[in-house]
Amino acid sequence: MTIIQQHSKKIFTLAICLFLAYFSFAQLTKSEIGLETFEENIHGSPITITKPIGLEGDLIFIAHGYAGSSSFMRPIAVSLAHAGYTTIRFDFKGHGRHPAPYSGDITSSSGATQIFLKQTNKIIDHYLEERKNTKGIIIGHSMASDIIFRVASLNPSILSSIGISNYTDVINKTQPKNVLILNGEWEPHLRKKAINILQEMGIDEPKENRLYGFFNDGTARKALSIPNTDHVSILYSTVTQKALINWLDNIENSSHTIKTNHIGIWTVILLISLTLSFCVISRLIEKKISHKFNINLTRCFSANLTSGLITPLILKFNFFIFVPFPAHNYLINHLLLYSIITYMFFPKSTFKLLMKKFNFAICIGLFFFYTFIFGGVLDEFVSSFYPKSTRIPLFIVLFIGCIPMALAVQIYHGARHHSFLMGNLTKASLILSLVLAIILNSPDLIILAYGILLLLLFFLVFSFLSNFLNKHHENVLSIGVANGITLAWTFASALPLYIP
Repeated sequence: MTIIQQHSKKIFTLAICLFLAYFSFAQLTKSEIGLETFEENIHGSPITITKPIGLEGDLIFIAHGYAGSSSFMRPIAVSLAHAGYTTIRFDFKGHGRHPAPYSGDITSSSGATQIFLKQTNKIIDHYLEERKNTKGIIIGHSMASDIIFRVASLNPSILSSIGISNYTDVINKTQPKNVLILNGEWEPHLRKKAINILQEMGIDEPKENRLYGFFNDGTARKALSIPNTDHVSILYSTVTQKALINWLDNIENSSHTIKTNHIGIWTVILLISLTLSFCVISRLIEKKISHKFNINLTRCFSANLTSGLITPLILKFNFFIFVPFPAHNYLINHLLLYSIITYMFFPKSTFKLLMKKFNFAICIGLFFFYTFIFGGVLDEFVSSFYPKSTRIPLFIVLFIGCIPMALAVQIYHGARHHSFLMGNLTKASLILSLVLAIILNSPDLIILAYGILLLLLFFLVFSFLSNFLNKHHENVLSIGVANGITLAWTFASALPLYIP
């Protein structure tokens, strides 16, 4: 029996998965036919412009939310560009591809808000001056909703401002001009806030989906609820895209082409297809299982209880300065100390088995798949996943904490008994330990909350795939190192750059 005959079902499944990956990627590419997208740099800010090929439509500025990037806003930009607009997306300082960090309290109007306001105004002024007598429209998501409404209130060239998942308190009856608020159906607190904004304008018993005021004098006000969406999916909804274009039609008393896209759906299908392809390929590789680690459950529990409690307590009073960014610096210290304490509970035989073999091809192959294939999709259609300029040295320094910690988790997953339980117990304990660190150091480490979210996503996706491979082709050292490098890559590229 040939190898093909032995694995015919797996090869057939792989072919289906690869076809789905190809088809979904083709649909993503097809969604931008007729458009051109290019990048510029204005006053140090990375700019992405999407517009109809050969045409210069009215300007729409699009700003992302906290810890996001311009990639998040791609579906909206593509839809508006098909309607004939020139869309201008940019990364705030400390976010995405912007090389410079931000500073100041993100929750204070006198803190980081002023930095983001100044940056946004510079970008708007540049493009409005470049096009003489041109008016603009501005859209902002989450944190950026506050920024864009503040900008629009002071800039007469802004015809309308649109807040998605709106957080601001600066909207009144006349300023800024023509306000649209879009919230997801599953964002009840933000929907309530939108109604409160309308009430404070003197509107009796305001309701969603109803227009108040007039477009001709700039007093138009409307709050919409987008069905079946939350804080993120609202950016990918076709209902959001239609609502935006309909609003712009009313402002300009015109009728634009409505061409929605399903970038969100096709991105999910592409990522699932790649995940399934990885799993099938893992099963096609020749099975090799090495000796398991003799670690018992009691020792694992003791190690994580000790590490989880001692690490945040020690770091509250003393830690090393590796990088100037507090959240990144703390992560390095926490992951390093947690892993050192954990290693103290491993039997000596663990390290002898660990060092017996290292497969360079597995390590590099995993890292390549995670960052350049799976990560490439994330970078293009979800959020920035490629570290640039100042983030590259940061990526390397993060090895100090990420590799030892990822290796410790992988050792537990390679245990002879209760490996699944011990591996996931370690992950959960690490996350709880970081939560405790935020409680002990709040508000200094508030950005660390987003780091915890990144860690959760890392465990759900990359760590899951690694364990799937490890069960069939076990090589804890190679896989653990690959995971550690990928985790460092994730924190370096996606966690906002902040300095006090």
